[in-house]
Amino acid sequence: MKVVVTGGGTSAPIDDVRVITNVSTGRTAAAIAEACLDRGDEVWHVHAPHAEPPLLRHARVDLDADPDAERARIDALRRLWLERRERLHLRPLKVGTVAEYSEALRLALAESAADLVFLPMAVSDYEPEPRAGKISSRLDDLTIPLRRTPKVIRSVRDWAPSAYLVGFKLLSGAPTAELIRAAREACLANRADLTVANDLEDVRAGRHALHLTRPDREVETLPAGPDLAERLVDRARFWAGERRHPV
Repeated sequence: MKVVVTGGGTSAPIDDVRVITNVSTGRTAAAIAEACLDRGDEVWHVHAPHAEPPLLRHARVDLDADPDAERARIDALRRLWLERRERLHLRPLKVGTVAEYSEALRLALAESAADLVFLPMAVSDYEPEPRAGKISSRLDDLTIPLRRTPKVIRSVRDWAPSAYLVGFKLLSGAPTAELIRAAREACLANRADLTVANDLEDVRAGRHALHLTRPDREVETLPAGPDLAERLVDRARFWAGERRHPV
């Protein structure tokens, strides 16, 4: 399959040196991209400047590890990289604004003719009008007006009408019923085929389950586990294939 994945968090500049961003690391997106590569897919990965990139995120050397074991791990990673790099198209953002992300995603969808699109990128809902220079640090109080940003995911169906679209809904401390209700609403508003719902408190507590929510279908929950991204990719690929080749 041709797959587009987005990851990390966007940034909203306040002035020349300050930004508003979020806690997203891009780890989930990188794991999804790696799972797609494992299955032979070609992947376009649009990511924030400091997000974890697929495969390359594992290249940091552990100085406390056994040297021989660490050398063997890096050698295996290098072989994997050489084998798969032709199928991985990294598209890093320079600043990471919502507008830059929107354009990079549009171009990736056009270039890839994507069959499957995963959008775990944490996109800013609000951003300020950036000010030139640097706001003084002598102020006791600072008010920063914010304006709502466009919902980029709502344009994807127009940019890639035939792609199987997977959106993500993250809440924090919400009851499961509320989380699933929000995911169902997002599915309809975003014209998504699937919305993956999870809760930040569960993620931080090591209970990172995913609730796979589709319009007019029963919710399927993937329990926490080390292969969570692989299981998500397998379900999405199956449903994408089912839609393209209905029985």
